[in-house]
Amino acid sequence: MTNKPPPETSPESEFCVLNDGEDSRLSDVERLTLLGGAALDRVLSKLGRSLSSVSLDTFAPGLDLSALKASQIRLNLLRSSGDIEKLFVAPEILRPPDIVHVHGFPEGGVFDLRFPSHFPMSGWSHDPGYSSIEENTTSYVRLWEHKKKDPNRLTVIAIHGWTMGDQRVNSLAFLPGLFFSLGCNVALVELPFHGRRRPGGLPEDLPLFPSADPVRTCVAMAHALYDLRRLRLYLSRSGHARIACVGMSLGAYVGALWASMDQLDRAAFLVPLVSMSDMARDLFSRSGLGPISDEFLEDLFRDHSPLTRTPATKPSSIIVIGGEGDHLVPKTQITLLQKHWPDVRVEWAKGGHGAAANRSAVFDRVSSFLMDTAS
Repeated sequence: MTNKPPPETSPESEFCVLNDGEDSRLSDVERLTLLGGAALDRVLSKLGRSLSSVSLDTFAPGLDLSALKASQIRLNLLRSSGDIEKLFVAPEILRPPDIVHVHGFPEGGVFDLRFPSHFPMSGWSHDPGYSSIEENTTSYVRLWEHKKKDPNRLTVIAIHGWTMGDQRVNSLAFLPGLFFSLGCNVALVELPFHGRRRPGGLPEDLPLFPSADPVRTCVAMAHALYDLRRLRLYLSRSGHARIACVGMSLGAYVGALWASMDQLDRAAFLVPLVSMSDMARDLFSRSGLGPISDEFLEDLFRDHSPLTRTPATKPSSIIVIGGEGDHLVPKTQITLLQKHWPDVRVEWAKGGHGAAANRSAVFDRVSSFLMDTAS
């Protein structure tokens, strides 16, 4: 694959979905995260408004109590057979990724890593349609990497939120150019069924991960964790000694699960989704589908809920930043995590679900926390 020169466009026009053939060059938006300035702030403002307008109501048409009860029966059978537990077993590297050079700097470069990601592994026959979705069988990572290997250099693995995944949008959410300028490496992942992993020809508002099927959501969550662990193995064997995780919204939920199971050097969770059962309860309430027991909903999501686990990552190495006016992920979500992980540092930023896109309010706090080696 060859690099193409960027078209003559404004940064704002690059705030869109990646097209085939355009995914191996550095977009104008990604360049902006190196340069900063007023143009970056304008595009960040657009992202903030977009995130604040996200609604969970797209899940409402898929809610069906009888289907959820059937899913609970399936989950209990899979638990008793040990098949759910097998989904969360740590992977071994099968082979190195394909690497595409995207852009070069004097200090390093930007690369696309592409891992084959066939999941679940052999022996899983409970959702045969899952592994047949071809687009989802490749894991994509955009890596901003310094040439000089330094055992003290931090590598930030960034996990985007629901409906995100395009690397231009990811770059706005996590500002890899600024982290790179501070001396960090940055790896921006694409979650299952997001970005280049989303099948074509589907309505944009059709949720695939999470989905209305708790079994498929559990498999996709384990798939996301599998890809993150394999990426870490590859990075560790490539000289990346210190690993941090930054997750936003759904990505924060995935990151909190990862931090629960593996020890990370640092972690930051922005406007984090914490409890899927609470979100499902809110959806049932808004949809007028009648009351549903807390115990039933918690059982549907307990296999991957961070609230069921003690973090393997030191709580003092974790920061959580919530949006003071977040209506998508309300303060009660973060309160639940704070009660479960009492030593985690919790801070608040002005704004709603798009609060994390406020560079001046959030980036400095997150970057200084991640790079602080005192604790």
